[in-house]
Amino acid sequence: MDLRETIIKNLKGKKLSSRNLCEIMHIKGGRAKAAFFSTLKQLVNEHRIYVDKDGYYHEIPLRKSKPKKQKIKNHGIIRITKDGYGQIFIENDDSHEKYTISPENLNGALDGDTVEFSTEKKEILSGFCDARVTRVISRETGKAIFEFNGNSLVPHNIYGNIKVICPKKQLENLVSGSLVLVDLGKDVIANFDKKVAFEGNVEYVLGHKDDPDIEEKAIGAKHGFYNSFSEEAQTQLSEISQIVTEKEKEGRIDLTDEIIFSIDGAHTKDRDDAISIKIDEEGNYVLGVHIADVSHYIKENTPLDLEARESGTSLYMGDSVIPMLPHELSNGICSLNEGVDRLTKTVEIVLDSDGNILEDRTKIYYSYINSKKAMTYEDVNEIIEKGNIPDGYEPYVEDLYLLLLLSRARDRKRIEEGNIDFAIADTIIGRENGELTFNEIKQHAAERIIENCMVIANEEVAKKYYRKNKPFISRNHEDPHLDRLVLKLRRLMGDGLCGGDAAYLIKKIERKSLTPYDLDNFLRKYRGTEVEEILSVDILTCMSKAFYSPEAKGHYGLGLQYYTHFTSPIRRYPDLLVHRLIDKYEKEKINNDQTVKIAGELPELCSHASFMEREADAAEQESIELKMAEYGEKHLGDEYAGQIIAFRPYGLDIKLTNNLKGTVSLDDIILPNPQDKHKLKRGQRIYAIIKDVSIPHRAIHFSLIGTDKTRAKQKIKEDSK
Repeated sequence: MDLRETIIKNLKGKKLSSRNLCEIMHIKGGRAKAAFFSTLKQLVNEHRIYVDKDGYYHEIPLRKSKPKKQKIKNHGIIRITKDGYGQIFIENDDSHEKYTISPENLNGALDGDTVEFSTEKKEILSGFCDARVTRVISRETGKAIFEFNGNSLVPHNIYGNIKVICPKKQLENLVSGSLVLVDLGKDVIANFDKKVAFEGNVEYVLGHKDDPDIEEKAIGAKHGFYNSFSEEAQTQLSEISQIVTEKEKEGRIDLTDEIIFSIDGAHTKDRDDAISIKIDEEGNYVLGVHIADVSHYIKENTPLDLEARESGTSLYMGDSVIPMLPHELSNGICSLNEGVDRLTKTVEIVLDSDGNILEDRTKIYYSYINSKKAMTYEDVNEIIEKGNIPDGYEPYVEDLYLLLLLSRARDRKRIEEGNIDFAIADTIIGRENGELTFNEIKQHAAERIIENCMVIANEEVAKKYYRKNKPFISRNHEDPHLDRLVLKLRRLMGDGLCGGDAAYLIKKIERKSLTPYDLDNFLRKYRGTEVEEILSVDILTCMSKAFYSPEAKGHYGLGLQYYTHFTSPIRRYPDLLVHRLIDKYEKEKINNDQTVKIAGELPELCSHASFMEREADAAEQESIELKMAEYGEKHLGDEYAGQIIAFRPYGLDIKLTNNLKGTVSLDDIILPNPQDKHKLKRGQRIYAIIKDVSIPHRAIHFSLIGTDKTRAKQKIKEDSK
């Protein structure tokens, strides 16, 4: 009997620790023990045995017959993958259920819809149940892109057998190839040739499918972002002065002689914030965070305000932007550009040499500034990381090093306070020799300086108004989903990625003693390793999504009790709302009835802002996937090295060394030895070729043709010839 079967036989009807099992089987000697533990791990990965939360191993009996089909109706929110599969996750107090739905069983469901579904059978290996959508209960947005083919509208970027019936009048001026945004109803009105039909209305004509940048327009429109402003908003815009007048400066503190500068990305045009730094007589840091006073220009319930409220945020897609405010404001009078006077709100914070905030000395006041330098992250990093000083930066070097010292002190404080640093890199789309590139850019010292300064300002503003019991806006981030976190950690252990470190966190969770510091320390330990991104993403998916609310529920990820968004009023509507609330409390001195009215309005405003933030995040991610698909279309059949980053019911997610991401279906895992398919692990190095691409679905499909191990075996064979 081989080692595998001996292990399974000894576990039959028992639960044993690895140590006890080793003793029972009389495993002795280094090599024998190595083979034993390796086989034990393989059996766990193959789901022949499993290890419980206490570290005991159990047998998983093989099924002798197919399970009976169940038809249980349930409901949940569906997410559609790039391959067109639906996924539904149901979390209860004592169970976590996962369902997968094939494209032909979506029954008209769109990503984010709440659906009723029936289950059929359990997929043992993946842990997912097969299911089919029986009806759409409610649409998340109901927005989808369709193409006019000369007679009717056909789906452009959605999966499933779906048909839309729109009023004929809406189709009269369309030409064949037109792409339109359609608002779909939730109820099936008919069935045609195995297709489910819904009522719909054409909301927006994007243009022709062959127009330049049509897919970017489609992404923006689908998520509620349009690069246009109404005539009423344009009229209001024309009445706003593009220079700061002397009258507007009255009642404000003049900071135009102070050394104040901004630090942003090289292509940034909307500069919300500028900073200043000095040392006082006691040796404390005096940090000035100066934020564009956008609420001075955008008054409540005006056309520009209502349109900004609707969009909720600016949308950034590659090198393009759909701004929340027109460029004349976002790049002009509201932007803290170099060498011009601008109206600001200033938060002045005093910190000791260890980075502690001396709260009783914080000041928030109206000001006007004249930025001395529009700096870039790239140039500042050259100075403080490499010692190279670009032309024009000489007068500011001392201030930059002061900011660096303060930032490092704040980093230490934030670690103590429980700040979790996921260190997930941003994907920057570029071009090199005419070819698209996807570089991952992580934070450097300059980016960290600005983040620390903005976090301090946001925290201090939130503290002031919540401690005064004023209706306000909080940026909340609630505690992680601990049950989900335990499952992820056990999966990481099973994959052999972080062993004892994950077990330690599980113990902390069981003892109800887990802190943000523990999670941050765990992630830092694997910083710079091949599994860093896998671990960061796994932990991040267990975190609650940050949101806006009038209630101050704390920010778990930052380890702060009070936090708001105040520092980006040009591009985020909640920040503009915070500025307006400050105006009401400090300038207008509103009465109690007005305060009660504000308290009643804030929940809906916060809810909509949170929703549009999620839509913007999804659109930005989709725009990156679009560019990846465009790259993939030009490289069909090319081979690349990469890494397995996730397992799905339908296959694998992989990431190439050039940062391209895509999927591999189970049928497209083509290895020399088919049995090796069952030995694949997350984090494993693989080789894949681009099989096909779907631009409308922003999807790349690969064929996996080798692993680091199969290539090594192949090389050995070739060398032995």
